Parts: sequence; C-alpha cells; structure tokens
Amino acid sequence: MLAYAFGRVAKFIRKLSKFIGPGFMIAVGYLDPGNWATDMEGGSQFGYRLLFIILLSNVIAVFLQNLTIRLGVVSGYDLASASRRYFPKYLNLFLYVLAELAIIATDMAEVIGSAIALNLLIPELPLPAGVAITAADVFIILLFYSEDHADPDSGTETASLRVIRLFETFVMMLVLAVGVCLSIILAYSEINPIDVVKGYKPTKEIFTDTASLYVAIGIIGATVMPHNLYLHGFIIQSRCREWRAKRPRAETIDDDNQQWILSSVARKFTLLNNELEKSESMEANIPMETTPNTTSTTMDKKQFDLDGLRKYLKSSLKDNLLYNFIDLVVALLFAFYVNSAILIVAASNFYYAPENQQHAVSDLFDAHDLLSRYLSPAAGVIFALALLCAGQSSTITATLAGQVVMSGFLGMSTRPWVRRVVTRLVAIVPALVAACIAGRSGLSQLLVGSQVALSVQLPFAVVPLVIFTSWKKVMKVDLVVNENEKAAERAQATVSWIDKLFPRIPSWRPSWWQPTKQKFFPHLGLDGKTNENNPTMIKPDTSSITTTSPVVLDELPQPLLYTNDWITMIIAVLISLLLIGLNGYLVVAAALGI
Repeated sequence: MLAYAFGRVAKFIRKLSKFIGPGFMIAVGYLDPGNWATDMEGGSQFGYRLLFIILLSNVIAVFLQNLTIRLGVVSGYDLASASRRYFPKYLNLFLYVLAELAIIATDMAEVIGSAIALNLLIPELPLPAGVAITAADVFIILLFYSEDHADPDSGTETASLRVIRLFETFVMMLVLAVGVCLSIILAYSEINPIDVVKGYKPTKEIFTDTASLYVAIGIIGATVMPHNLYLHGFIIQSRCREWRAKRPRAETIDDDNQQWILSSVARKFTLLNNELEKSESMEANIPMETTPNTTSTTMDKKQFDLDGLRKYLKSSLKDNLLYNFIDLVVALLFAFYVNSAILIVAASNFYYAPENQQHAVSDLFDAHDLLSRYLSPAAGVIFALALLCAGQSSTITATLAGQVVMSGFLGMSTRPWVRRVVTRLVAIVPALVAACIAGRSGLSQLLVGSQVALSVQLPFAVVPLVIFTSWKKVMKVDLVVNENEKAAERAQATVSWIDKLFPRIPSWRPSWWQPTKQKFFPHLGLDGKTNENNPTMIKPDTSSITTTSPVVLDELPQPLLYTNDWITMIIAVLISLLLIGLNGYLVVAAALGI
C-alpha cells in the first residue's frame, strides 16, 4: 500500500513538473518595482494593517489568472488573440491601444526600478546610464523567444520546448533570488509574529481612513497587472499543442457542406485499433468504400471512435487545467510571501521602530537609505540586489507581453526583434528624460504615474476576459478541426509594413540550441527564411500521427463546452465591479491631488 502511494505521488510530481514555469513568469508581475513602492509606503505608514489587502489582491489575482488559463487551454487563444477573433474591429482596435499604453507603462516601471537598483548598488553610475543599461534585457528575450504566433491547432511551437523551459528556469532563478534576499532582510528585522498574523484580518480602519484606502487601492492596482492577463494565455500554449495536434482535421467535400472528410485520424481513435496493431497491412483489416464525391477510398464512419476521441480530449483538458492551476497557485503563493515580506520589513523597521527611527518611506531611494542606516549597510545592499532581480525579471516578461499584445490584437507577424526594440525605446525615452531633468524625484514620480496608468487600463482587460470565458462560442473545444475556418483565418492574417523595412536577423544560436526537428518552425524554409508573401501561413504538422484512410461524416460532432458556471460568473462580475470602482476612485483622487 505504501509503495502504491509513493508511486502515485511520484507520478503526480512527474506530470506536474511538465507544467511548472508559466506561473512563475506570471508571478514576476506581482514582484515588480511598483509593488515594492506601494508595499514599502503601506508598511511604513500603517504598520501591518494592509497585509489584508495583499492577501485580498492575491486571491483576486489567482481567480483572474485562472480565467486566463481556462481561456488559453480551452479556446487556444490568449486574451489579445481572442479579442481579434471575436470582437468587432473598432472595439478590438480600441482595446489594443489601451493594452499598448499599459505595456508601455509597465515597461517604464520595470526600467525605472532596475535603474534605481543599479544606482543604489553603484552610486557612481549616473541614473541615465542605469536606464540605458536596462535595455540590454531585450536581447535575452530575443535569445529565447525568436518566433511569432503559431496556429494553436497546428501542433507547432513558437520556440523549442527546451528553449522555453530554459527561459522559464532563468526567470524562476531571478524570482527565487528576490525571495532569498528579502528573507535575509526579514532575519535582520525585529518582527512581532502575533501582530503580523493580526494584519491579515480585515479592519474598518482600512476603509474609513482616506490615506489608508488610497494606499490599499495602490497595492491592488500594482498587484493585478493587465499585461499578465494577456501573457498567461500565450505562454501556456506550449503545454497544449500535443493533444490539440492529435485531433482529426475536417474539410468539406462538396459546395453545400453536406459531408465532411476527416484526415489525420490517429490510429488510437479507430474502433479497429486492436486489429490494426496486429496486422502487417492496414488495408487488409479496414473495410474500404468509395465515396462518389471523392477520388480516394475512405474508412467507414462507424469505425471512427468518436467516444474515444472525446474521452482523450476531456482527460487532456482536465490535466492541463488542473496542473496549470497548481503551477499558478504555487507561484503566486511565493509572490504573496515576497509582497508580505516587503511590507513587514517596512512596518517593523519604520513604523514599529523606536520614535527616532519612525519614518514614512516616500520612495525606493528613501527605503534603501533607511535600511542601510538602521539595520546595516549589508541590508541596504541586499535590498538593492533584490530590487534589481525583481526589476530585471519583470521587465523581461513585460517585453514579451508587448509582443503578445501586438501579434494578438493586430494579427501581424512583425519582426520580433523590431517589436521588442521599439517597445523598449518607448519606455526608455521618458525614463531617460526624467532621469536627466529631475533625477531621483523625477524617476519616483514617473514610477507612481505608471501605476495610475495601469489602474486605468485594468478593467478593460478584466471585463473582456470575463466575457470570453462565459461565452459558449469561445469556450469550446472542437473534436475535429475545421480546416475551412482555419484557412479563412490564415487568409485574414496581415503582414506588417515594418517587416518590409527591416530584415530578418539570421539565427546565431549554437547548434545544440536549435530545435532538432523542423516541426517547431513549419513556416521557415531550410534556409531559415519566411515566406514573405504570408509568413503566418502555417500548415499543420501531423507527421507524428499514425493515420488511417480518411473518414467521411455527414456532420461535425458537437464540441466540448467549458464556459464559466454561475458561481464563477457572479464572482467574476463582483471582482470586475470592485476593480472598476477602486481604480475609478484612484484616478479621481490622483486628478484632484487628494
């Protein structure tokens, strides 16, 4: 019995290990410099009181990110791609503009945070130089994610799975470094555990005190990041392509769409599976019939194991939804610990400290100076290192989110390096101007302003997410892929005018880095060049699927539906209204200077 239990646990861990990674890339957004600024301010001004807000914001984040998981796994689209696919063009364009502004604001905050950390570690380094150095991380992303969106049903990857895992591991190491640094600072601090636990209980002072409420809203706005809602649905696709590619593909064989011919039917989805495995010749065991509308012979439709296909897809969907959710919960628990640690450090050292040490932290420079003065210089160095790791990891994922937003909303196959360089330049220019003109105070004010901009955009990402995950037209998994619809989608894809201005950069990765099979990059020729007439024309790869002869059906089978239940819809609507109300208050307060 014990051996059986260990075997089950080992099997669970092995399967879970295949899904670990995307959650930590998302958790990075909950550790960015904007969170540091609001958490330090909240802890230094109100003690442990706002720990409840950190708990609440993380619960909201888990709920919303799980909706993005469901959208990505079930529909095969990230939030931006779903908007282009299902919303009217004018609404899609409006949401794209807001999403781009949010990406720029996010990237600006990460750039500023990294520049501040570099300046704290190397005081001789001018702030403008620190801002410029942070642009280098765009090349890290170019190293890992160098390809564009692929058809979610094609079985193709946007990058080799090995490369994706290396990238995720790199980001996880940065996140872990942040946690280790903050744990060391916690060890330096004098903390009252009982007061910390009480801080996670809601109190009326949070909502009756205007100053406390304002900081609380800032914490929520800095925690639930819009770009994460766009990014998560994209990065989980690498775990879904195997089972999606095993679905048969259907095309009409007459103009009236009265009959469908299935191709690429996996042997496991035929009722003659056992006989086929024993046979040396497939044709000797499969009754064949000739269809008048086709010139090829087809397998009897009664021998297509539709129930087996449905069972396989349900099992695959269940695994993807479950293990991606576990990955998310584990990662956001770590982010919850880090955010709590930041606030606890600020509260214990600046709020509950002796009277001569009590200070309200105004910015990250102030926090570093106070920690160095009242704890030790080593604590200040560790604080700066943690901030640098947080800034670099979050700016990497924010840049990737920028690529997802443009490709998803506009359907463009813009050169990835061009898109990421442009995104980084747009973020760096305002930060450079602020650093050159206003110095420390200018960067700090720009950091706060970027968080307000993110708060404005947040409802415009949350509301579409709730709509899509509650919409039957979106939240369905077709048992067979309709090739007619896919061909129409590929035909509508546009080629960016930017592609015509900038050349494609040849691959400079070492040989071991390259994918071993062409299936990962079906839109590239042997020379690595894309079909310039339509680089998004990706043909499905079914070379790994053992197929029988085509099957003819009179109609396509009913899809599997995974829309939100009523409880989920009610919670989603309440969260949407809460975020809209809180962020509206934050914007009005900022405009009035409250």
